[in-house]
Amino acid sequence: MIANEVIVDLGAIRHNFFEIKRLAGPETRILAVVKSDAYGHGMIPVASTLESAGVDSFGVFELAEALDLRKAGCAVPILIMMGITLDEVSAVIENNLTVALFQQDIAEKLSREALEHGTVTPVHLKVDTGMTRLGVPSEEVADFLRNLLPLKGIRLEGIFSHLAVSDEPDHPFTAQQISTFLQAVEECKRLGVCMDAVHVSNSGGLFGKKGLDFGMVRPGIVLYGSPPAEGLGAATFMPAMTFRSRIIQVRTVPAGTSISYGCTYITRSSATIATIPVGYDDGYSRQLSNKGEVLVHGKRVPVVGRVCMNLTMLDVSSLQGVAVGDEVVLLGTQGKERITAEEIARKIGTISYEVYCTIGKSNRRTYYDSQINIKYTDEPLGKLRIVDDFLPPPKVIHNIYFPAYHRSMDSTKAL
Repeated sequence: MIANEVIVDLGAIRHNFFEIKRLAGPETRILAVVKSDAYGHGMIPVASTLESAGVDSFGVFELAEALDLRKAGCAVPILIMMGITLDEVSAVIENNLTVALFQQDIAEKLSREALEHGTVTPVHLKVDTGMTRLGVPSEEVADFLRNLLPLKGIRLEGIFSHLAVSDEPDHPFTAQQISTFLQAVEECKRLGVCMDAVHVSNSGGLFGKKGLDFGMVRPGIVLYGSPPAEGLGAATFMPAMTFRSRIIQVRTVPAGTSISYGCTYITRSSATIATIPVGYDDGYSRQLSNKGEVLVHGKRVPVVGRVCMNLTMLDVSSLQGVAVGDEVVLLGTQGKERITAEEIARKIGTISYEVYCTIGKSNRRTYYDSQINIKYTDEPLGKLRIVDDFLPPPKVIHNIYFPAYHRSMDSTKAL
C-alpha cells in the first residue's frame, strides 16, 4: 500500500483548456504554461493531454524543460520564457525551440549558429513593461530592434510582456503596462516587423479581459483549476490535483497529553489522535501546525501539534470508527467536503501556485482521466504504466500521450 499519493485528473485539465478557449474566443491561440513541472502536476502528461486537445504552443521556464518535452515527442512550438545562456544556443537550434529574447549577445550567437545550420530560429521579444524582472526595458526597445533586425537566421515571430497585477482587475497599473506594451508593438510595426504571436494576457488577464485582442493568451494557474486570485471567476474550472494519505496509527489519549514537538498542543479532554505519514518533506507546510484541516470519512478534522518532517497528527475525536488504513484527503474532495489549494494558501500566507508546486513535486503522482476512466502512474521519462484493470485500445492512448510515450509504454499491470 502506498500511503501518500498525488492524483492528477487529466480530464479536468482538458476541460479547463476548453473553458479557456471559450473565454478567449475561437480565433485566439493558446500558449499553455507548463513550467515548473506543470505547477507540480507533471509536465509530460499535462502537455501531452493539451497537445492532443489542440493547444497551439507551450511555455516553459528553461531549456531543460523544453528538451524533456521534445524527447517525449512534443511537436508544437515551445517558448523558453527565461531566455537562454550562450552555451545553450546550439541545443535550441537543434531542437527547433523558440527563445524569449532580451540580450544582444544571445541574438548574435543565435544568428551565427542558425546560419551555420542553414535554418531560421524563431524568437519572441521579451519587453519589461513594469514587472522589473526580465526583458528589454520599454524605453530601450527601439534601439534593441535596430540591432536585432539586421541579423540573419533569426525570425522575430512574437513579442510579449508580463502583467504584474492582473489578479486585481481594476488596478490602474495593468492599463499602464498594456499601454507601454502597445508602444513596443507599434515600434515593431513602424520598423516593418509583422509578428504572428503577440501576447500579454496571463490567467488574470484572461478573467479581467486584458490583452485578449492581441490574438494569443498565456494561461498558467487556471489550466490546473485554480483562479489567479480568490473570487476571480473560476467557477467553471475544475481543480485537477488531489493529495491523499492513509492513517497509520490511531490511539486514545487522556486530557493533558502533549502532541508533537514543542508541546504546542495539549489535549483538554480525552481525545482520539490519528497519525498520518505526511510532513513538510511531502510539501505539507509546517505552518499548518495547529491550524490545518484534512478530510476523514468525509468530515473536516483538525491538525494538532506541529507538522513534523514525515508525520502529522489529527484529532479525530468527533468521528466514529476511525481505523488504520482509512483515507485522508489533504487537498481535494472527499464526500461533500473539499479542501482547496486556496484555503491552504490562505492559512500559511502564500498562494495556490506554491501549494501545488510543493505538494505535486514531493509525492508519487498517479494520473487518471475522468472523461474516459483510465489511470496511469508517473514514472521516469518514457515509462508511464497503465495501472487500471484494463488496457485501453492504442487509439485511446494516442489521444492522451505523445506517440513517443506510447511506443515505450510498459503495458504490464503494476502490482
